[in-house]
Amino acid sequence: MRCFLREIKKNWHASFDFGGVSYTHSLRTRDEKEAERRIGPIRDVLYRLEHGTLEMPSTADPKAFIVSGGRVEQKPRPVAQLTMEALKDAYLASRSGVEENTRGTLAIHLGHACRVFGPGAAVESIRLADVQGYARARTVSGYTIRKELRTFRQACQWAFAGGLTKAGPSWMMSAVDLPKDRGREPFRTFDEIERILARGGASEEDQARRWECLYLRSEEVSELLDFVQGSKAAPFVYPMAVFVALTGCRRSEMTRSLIDDWDLGRRQVMIREKKRDTSKTFTLRRVDLHPRLLQVMTSWFEAHPGGRHAISLDGQALTGHKATDHLNRVLGTHAKWSKVPGFHTLRHSLASILASKGTDQRYIDKILGHSTEQMRRRYQHLLPRGVKDAIEGLL
Repeated sequence: MRCFLREIKKNWHASFDFGGVSYTHSLRTRDEKEAERRIGPIRDVLYRLEHGTLEMPSTADPKAFIVSGGRVEQKPRPVAQLTMEALKDAYLASRSGVEENTRGTLAIHLGHACRVFGPGAAVESIRLADVQGYARARTVSGYTIRKELRTFRQACQWAFAGGLTKAGPSWMMSAVDLPKDRGREPFRTFDEIERILARGGASEEDQARRWECLYLRSEEVSELLDFVQGSKAAPFVYPMAVFVALTGCRRSEMTRSLIDDWDLGRRQVMIREKKRDTSKTFTLRRVDLHPRLLQVMTSWFEAHPGGRHAISLDGQALTGHKATDHLNRVLGTHAKWSKVPGFHTLRHSLASILASKGTDQRYIDKILGHSTEQMRRRYQHLLPRGVKDAIEGLL
């Protein structure tokens, strides 16, 4: 098989024959010595083909096989574009170790994204204009839309980092024009909310927003707990309600609590929190036990159904949704308490009651595990005479 150098327009080429066909291949050099070096592997392949130590694959392109040194170039397989539905399923599967509440929120956010963009839409095809269309299509607050889009963007970045897409999201959150947020209502009592709603004209959304910011006074918390105690609810419901109402713990912190976290002798409980320091599995804060909580938990642990968790159903840990379902079933049978939207009302009520009694802000933060100024501002209007005294003392 012939193989020789050939100069064409001042560039050196390899010319060779194979299978009765003549080929020319540029060696991409004007230096003859360098051309001699580069033609060597081509001559070697031709020699081995001629003497039977190398066989031309039936599917190979002869020229490409020879000039590549006897390698079959594999064409990259076309990668199917990742769809919104596939992104949602894959991302949620990768987050199996996160908190139940957090994973539920991610599922809701990505569920909305699938519905608006379309479950079969290619993730990489979504541009800023599509994201802006999403913001217009969602008839919720700008605050909620921002959280949903942040989840979607994080999922897109995760897919790119994992090789599921060829590129990350091409849009930035700062470029999305979101509707202005209405802000959060301050905490208000039953009487205040009912007086506002009695004026009429409030939509169902407005009414829900008002009740979301309900806080109970001391005597109302006591009345609600008495009602739960006297109900025919499952045995763990009353301890669960007292636990949240008299420590201000979050629902997730209540379901996470272990029996070992309770030191009834010292009248303290360690709350396992995850929001204060996300770099750790959890951190702890100690809360002193109210006499009523001490009494209730002492009785509850004596009849505890087993298992490691302080609040459990037949020895099994409760999920947040199941805990809320049991509480709502009880409160839903009472005209007044049915307005209570969930465990967070009991938590916010504790903060509001402490603030209204003039408790030092540092103590409130320590009890509830607050870490943001935004949350503090929502109940600071309850501080007794603080602002009023300051204004009246101006002149």
